[in-house]
Amino acid sequence: MNHPPFDAAFAEGYQVKVEGIDYRFYTQPVGELELPTGQLVACDPLVSCDAPFTQAVPKGRFPLQLAIARIGEDERIAFARIVFAPGTATRWEMALVDGQDPSTLGPDEFFGYGVDSGTGGFMDAAALRRYETQREQEGEAFDERLLAELDKTYRHTRSWTLLPTEAGNVTLFSSGYGDGTYPSYFGYDASGRLVAVVTDLLLVPWH
Repeated sequence: MNHPPFDAAFAEGYQVKVEGIDYRFYTQPVGELELPTGQLVACDPLVSCDAPFTQAVPKGRFPLQLAIARIGEDERIAFARIVFAPGTATRWEMALVDGQDPSTLGPDEFFGYGVDSGTGGFMDAAALRRYETQREQEGEAFDERLLAELDKTYRHTRSWTLLPTEAGNVTLFSSGYGDGTYPSYFGYDASGRLVAVVTDLLLVPWH
């Protein structure tokens, strides 16, 4: 399976024209994602979340970045990336949760997480548990506070936030053109070291 130019999309000044549409990229640093257990979850935090990926990641705090594409007057988030180590990925592997078998997929098929609120996210499994408990306890007040945080970064057609919990933080970001199913990939350098994980929000029709 051919992958989009994940690293290039985060490079300063990257531009590409696909199917007659110009995409001009810039990178938005979001902050550091806290991963106390190394069990990484990617999901729609406003609707539902799956189990963590089977691939464990390093524990600690790591830079989180968004590759945002300018398309005319719109700004939409094309990729979200956690950087674990310096360097360029030479190999990408699809991120999986338990029960997913990549050998069952066709050439252009993938596993990913479903989005029904126009929002994706990354978090540690421990942060997810705390986030879900707090949301259940506080109800509508929690959601109102969360939406207010997203409004602080709003620009036409995109927003993002980092929400602290007592067990790490949770990031939420607008997902490309909205609802859908979005794959994530682990990137490894030539020595086999994990350098990044990227969620492709399927903004650009590369194929």
